[in-house]
Amino acid sequence: MKKIRIPLVLGVILIFAMSACEALPFELPWVTARTATATLSPGENEASTPTPRTTTTVETTPVPITSLTLWVPPEMDPALETEASQMLLARLQMFSDQNDGIEINVRVKAASGVGGLLDALTAASAAAPDALPDLIALSRQDLENAALKSLIFPMDSLTEIPDDSDWYDFTREMALLQGSTFGLPFASDTLVLVYRPESFEQFPGSWGGIFETGTALAYAAESDQSLFQMSLYLASGGSLQDNQRRPMLEVEPLTETFRFFQQGVEAGNITEASLQYQTSAQVWTAFRDGQADLVVTWLSNYLQDAPADALLAPLPPVNGSPVSLGTGMGWALATPDEDRHPLAVELAEFLVEPEFLSEWTFSSGYLPPRPSALDAWQDQNLRSLLNQIALITRLRPSNDIIASLGPIIREQTRQVVQGLVDPSQAAQVAVESLEE
Repeated sequence: MKKIRIPLVLGVILIFAMSACEALPFELPWVTARTATATLSPGENEASTPTPRTTTTVETTPVPITSLTLWVPPEMDPALETEASQMLLARLQMFSDQNDGIEINVRVKAASGVGGLLDALTAASAAAPDALPDLIALSRQDLENAALKSLIFPMDSLTEIPDDSDWYDFTREMALLQGSTFGLPFASDTLVLVYRPESFEQFPGSWGGIFETGTALAYAAESDQSLFQMSLYLASGGSLQDNQRRPMLEVEPLTETFRFFQQGVEAGNITEASLQYQTSAQVWTAFRDGQADLVVTWLSNYLQDAPADALLAPLPPVNGSPVSLGTGMGWALATPDEDRHPLAVELAEFLVEPEFLSEWTFSSGYLPPRPSALDAWQDQNLRSLLNQIALITRLRPSNDIIASLGPIIREQTRQVVQGLVDPSQAAQVAVESLEE
């Protein structure tokens, strides 16, 4: 493989130069750091509409682009000795070889929190725009926040890939924010059921059948996002926002959602012990440790870390069609230098081509965002099941919808599980709480 190396002194200088605005950068040994300088306009608050930041155009001769910089979470570190990391490394080298040996920086940052991808992007935009990457790998949640703060740029005039039919409905939506393309999805995830077959003579295809078994159900009951409850609510025909995109709840489908939990309590599937889990990670740990035999969790947990005795199933329907909620990650355009945009987007397109995504998502343990990428997986039974799951998946609600409705739904679900209110009362209280 062709490698481009730089002197050690230069590498040290670059690391110290970036340290003021980056937390623990990782740099491939065959690349150097170099980003363009631009003036950024102030970001907007999260309730505003995402708009491109303006830059002052100066009539100068364009500087040849000799490098591109990517920011990625630790799991995508190309220096890791995993099959997926080696695939990404080879893919970046291939792009370099096809583009006159362009150097590609890959900097690794925490997925979230202080010094994480979104935090570092925010800090660099305000204090050190020279340190901004060309592309950044963001979760859907962070991509939405970044776009609303004008930290990333729309790609509408630079790519037509989101218009391709080769996307699942929810992954195509994942690329968009209020009609504009802000990311190219490369990995997706969705809520599923995972179970141990010895707990069932034959796994039921309905919630009613599951309730007849009495097998305890674990889910992230104490999560303020309430994504499992929202999926049940949507499956019952409810809407989460009105025509003005404001958060809303409807009494009848919400009553049906809470009745589901009441039935689960009466059947013994849902108990107060179910209320101990705050995150999907805690739920998965309980399953791995044998403390639960039926869980609602993210598909990626199963694909990356399933015990030998675990099986997978889509969420069953409640009233009518089943619904799951999905999310994922995408490449976003972060450099304010418009001269760099075309090549940066070309790299993003190169990294979401179906042939590469098929191999990389399989090795990484994610659902491919493109049907043709999933079609290339060798396991026919798994491929068919994942396609079925992808087709019932809707994109997770927006951050403001989740922030407004999630805590209300979580609290009233708890009230029903504890037997303090009946489903209709809980639904009425939830709707009234939103209207206050």
